[in-house]
Amino acid sequence: MRLTFEHLLGLPAEAALAILHSSGILDVEVVPTAAPPRRHPVPEDRYRTAEGEAAGYASTRVIAVEEDGRRLIVSRFLTGLRPQEESPTNSSPQEE
Repeated sequence: MRLTFEHLLGLPAEAALAILHSSGILDVEVVPTAAPPRRHPVPEDRYRTAEGEAAGYASTRVIAVEEDGRRLIVSRFLTGLRPQEESPTNSSPQEE
């Protein structure tokens, strides 16, 4: 019988691994994948890194499940952006 794991799609990799482990599936291979680099990178791309993920700006998510849950294909996505530094022209006047 083939098992399906559609409920894992989109979850952070750590959460999906925890669900699989709780189901008794311990020998899970995690395969990272990524889209090709952009021809014209945008500044936000610098946060789609391990460091950006550690800081909370990106998340490694499950995009496919193969071999009855024993292989997770994952990709890193931006989940939040760093706040823009305030410039003097953008700041509101201080109340006195």
